[in-house]
Amino acid sequence: MTKARAAETRIFSTAIVAFFLLWAASSPAQTVSGQARFATPPAKAKGYIYWTNSLSGTVGRATTAGAHAKEKFIVLKPKGGGGLTVNKDYIYWTSANGGTATTIARASLDGTGVDKSFITGARNPCGVAVDSAYIYWAGDLGSSIGRANLDGSGVNQAFIATGTGVCGVAVTKKYIYWANYETGEIGRAGIDGSDVNEDFISGCGSGIAIQGDYIYFTAASGTGIGRAKIDGSDVDVNFISGLNGQIAFLAADSRYIFWADWGSRGSGTTIGRANLNGTSVNQSLVTGTKGGFGIAVTGGNP
Repeated sequence: MTKARAAETRIFSTAIVAFFLLWAASSPAQTVSGQARFATPPAKAKGYIYWTNSLSGTVGRATTAGAHAKEKFIVLKPKGGGGLTVNKDYIYWTSANGGTATTIARASLDGTGVDKSFITGARNPCGVAVDSAYIYWAGDLGSSIGRANLDGSGVNQAFIATGTGVCGVAVTKKYIYWANYETGEIGRAGIDGSDVNEDFISGCGSGIAIQGDYIYFTAASGTGIGRAKIDGSDVDVNFISGLNGQIAFLAADSRYIFWADWGSRGSGTTIGRANLNGTSVNQSLVTGTKGGFGIAVTGGNP
């Protein structure tokens, strides 16, 4: 080999090594048994929907695509489950059973650590919602919205006076909203309980959900979904119509709105889904439910 060829080979080899070292320095690495191993990006966490099966007394779970449905994700003892909500750590659900229920339960997102008496003393608690500091609930036989700290302490069963018939509850940073199925009105108050407006939006049923600039609500008929801007304007009580069965609650994330078909006193068997703009309605995203009632979605606001 000539000296010129040898020099070219050394230059080429040096360039290859330099390129590899530069690539390695820019790639995250983990050390395993004293050797460097380049890490692969973590898998994106799946979004899940959760629902209460009022007929069988369970909490179900499936992905937001409707896959891997598990109807007995959590078994409720005694039977009875109303509205539910989730945050980054826990699932919360109410024990609404037609009149005698008094508790709100909690479990970890993986279904473990069930505390069926997390909060007690409510009057047939129906809807439930959480923010970064508090948990809120409405008892349809009571006459107020309750509030407690996220750890279950500081219980105030009469945080906001509402009258009977209140079920769905939702919160934003500034306001708390509730659905009164007896009056057909959505109420609103400041997050501190001030400035109560009991007829903020008309034409609702029992469930509400908030996403972005809109509030979604079950229609008074139970077979449709209404929508309005978060300030109460542009009310459309027929935003989605002609749904099967009877819808009690709603949940929404950044892409979809979800609902459970309660049916006639627990006869419903499906979970539905539509785009946030009301298109691509799929009434059978999940099948085989047992009277789906409350519904929630990770990353959403039930």
